[in-house]
Amino acid sequence: MKALFFFVAFDLFVAFVFPVSAQGRGAQPPAAPRPPRAARMEVSAGAGFLGGSSLGTADADLRGRGNQPFELFDTSSRIGGSVPLEVRLGFLLGPRYVFEIRGAWSRPALETSVTGDVEGAPPVTLVEDVDQYSLDLGLLVNLRPARSRSLVPFISAGAGYVGAVHEGLTLLENGISFRGGGGLKYPLVTGRRGRIKGVGIRADAALIVMTSGLATESGATRQVASSGSLYFSF
Repeated sequence: MKALFFFVAFDLFVAFVFPVSAQGRGAQPPAAPRPPRAARMEVSAGAGFLGGSSLGTADADLRGRGNQPFELFDTSSRIGGSVPLEVRLGFLLGPRYVFEIRGAWSRPALETSVTGDVEGAPPVTLVEDVDQYSLDLGLLVNLRPARSRSLVPFISAGAGYVGAVHEGLTLLENGISFRGGGGLKYPLVTGRRGRIKGVGIRADAALIVMTSGLATESGATRQVASSGSLYFSF
């Protein structure tokens, strides 16, 4: 009799108490999904236009009697416009600030005009292509948070190295460049969970001032630059 009572009590427990407790555990809400990790780095690549600029004038003189200068001819130089290729590596310092490393290459024409020859030779213009390289460090400040399909204006500034190699690798001229400007970003995708956190396009405009190097005679050159690029956030 006792065994029968035990089996009946066990059956009632399994039939009523155990399912209720299981349902109570199943009713707990699932854990909230973890938010995607914020991007920490940006990589961009693109091309643009770099305007030309005067490199100044110089006179070819001889010292005559009484140490008086005797002018042989005059020269004036100008660097032409070019289409630079550039890449950027940016490290995000928060939602607004980005520390950037920028590298660029272009192949402008260097024009030198010779006039006023003492022997009456006609004016002549010499043209050669030079390879111009630049590497600079800068800071970019976003003026509003990035949102998908929304323009994000920014300002930027930087300074670095610029070098020019003449045809035949015969001469390397080094200088310093300063850059300031701004632009717009247009995020196409944001908040992704994969390795690539976002994708967008970017437009830049800047004033570049170069000292020494090719600008030795003029003291400094001023060039207007613009570019467009595609960027990825990681």
